[in-house]
Amino acid sequence: MSCFALLLLGISCVSASAQFGVVPTDSLVAAFTTDSVPRIFQIDFPNETQDSLGLTWRRVGGGWTDGWEVNLCDLGECYTGVPSDADMLPMPATGAGFLKLIVNAYELEGECVLHFWVWPTGNQDALINVYFDLRNGAVSGLSELHQEADIALYPNPVRSGASVVLTPPDFEPHLSPRSMQRLGPEGKFHPCIPSPEASGWTLSTEGWAPGLHWIQWSESHAPMRLIVE
Repeated sequence: MSCFALLLLGISCVSASAQFGVVPTDSLVAAFTTDSVPRIFQIDFPNETQDSLGLTWRRVGGGWTDGWEVNLCDLGECYTGVPSDADMLPMPATGAGFLKLIVNAYELEGECVLHFWVWPTGNQDALINVYFDLRNGAVSGLSELHQEADIALYPNPVRSGASVVLTPPDFEPHLSPRSMQRLGPEGKFHPCIPSPEASGWTLSTEGWAPGLHWIQWSESHAPMRLIVE
């Protein structure tokens, strides 16, 4: 499970992990066939306390391809579409909450990438990040070598503290990218300072929080997704 502390709140992930878990992980990645069959994708939140526990969630980013039908259910209610936030019903000590997406792509190639915050009801300081990355017509960009705008980014996922290599088609070691930056899972932009290597620009992930990051090579390139584990 992955979680982070908002800098303004100064909260460690211990308080969240001591109350509930995340199954299978904080990032559910799936690729499926382009057809008109509804599919269900679910992340569970097992109660790890000895008491009943309620969870609150909020959708903080993402969306899906036009023409897809995407509905969300949690422990307590199924919604038409994906609302902005809600409280789940309290779960017993042996129970689990969940976020469940019911997706029908109607034979349209595309993607659904959604970012949620989840926290114990009344204790937003202990929030964690969870992500759905669902695609058809192509392999998920979170599980394979990810390439956008002809820039290779690897390895992806990467372990926190390790380095990733970015190789643009016009790579020249003496030319540094002028506007490279990163959007972290806490929703803040950070400048990126890569180092030139023989095969491309090397970028250290030292100190990066686990979760989904967006790497912006320049204003003229699409941002690239990078999962830090």
